[in-house]
Amino acid sequence: MTQRKEAGRAVTHLTAVWLVGCVLTSVQLQAVFVALFTGGAVPFTVVLVGVALLAVAVLAWLGTAVRAIVPLTSRARGPWTWAVGVYALGTVGAFGAAVVNFKVNRLEDGLLFCSTGGACYALAAALFLPDTRFRLGALGAAAVLVVGGTYAVRAATQPPTLDEWITANGVDRSMLRVGDPPPGYTLRILGAGEEGFGAEYERSHPARRLHLGVERAGHDPRRVDARGCPVPFGEPIHCADDGGGRQLLTYEGGHEHRELRLRRDGLVYTVTVEGHDTDLSAARHILATLGPATDAELAGLLELPMRR
Repeated sequence: MTQRKEAGRAVTHLTAVWLVGCVLTSVQLQAVFVALFTGGAVPFTVVLVGVALLAVAVLAWLGTAVRAIVPLTSRARGPWTWAVGVYALGTVGAFGAAVVNFKVNRLEDGLLFCSTGGACYALAAALFLPDTRFRLGALGAAAVLVVGGTYAVRAATQPPTLDEWITANGVDRSMLRVGDPPPGYTLRILGAGEEGFGAEYERSHPARRLHLGVERAGHDPRRVDARGCPVPFGEPIHCADDGGGRQLLTYEGGHEHRELRLRRDGLVYTVTVEGHDTDLSAARHILATLGPATDAELAGLLELPMRR
């Protein structure tokens, strides 16, 4: 009965330390942010030292209530020694949790981070209990946290596969279509998202650049006439039939360029041609050879940011 009562007190004690640790983790994280935004080494040091002293004082006050189950706290200045030990070990663990959390989700899950930080302080406090079972349990739990954190960081830092990138960014694979590069041109993927897909065809001699955009029909918010041509708003836009289901749009004014558009299977393909002196045959070639982009062609997407 006595052992069960002592175990209950120990659990209550560790729960109290966990709660205090959760608050300390949150306060210390906010203090670090404040110190960093304040700028300068002196404010940074002052803030961190102030928070550390306050944290030790709170833990020392907590230590005075557990003299019956933590032998160290029954000595002279024992609560302060215990508080410093718990704070030092717990802060090391909380710092590790912060590193893992930042690597995995950029500290977006604050509740999980604070709970894990509080657990680190509770595990540190368990090491000062006289019961060997609690000490071994704390060491085992700490080992699990270290292994799990290491695995999480490693998984988060591994480059994603193409399918993972496409899924995370909400990309519809049906939009990932490109045409064969015209002679002398090279293909470069610009990006992809929920609303569209973009690629660029470049050549150096002479310098030419063609932009291919793919989006769902009806996504363009501009008003169109009965032929599906944009209604001019300011500078003139000329629209003509280019054959093969294509439309040729000529934009005049400050930024002169032309667009070849093709509507097919609920998608709108647009090849933008800068200026009026560029041969449209390359743009027509791209639209005539449209097909699903290969994984090799889409490899450039992996260099772009991925949602988490």
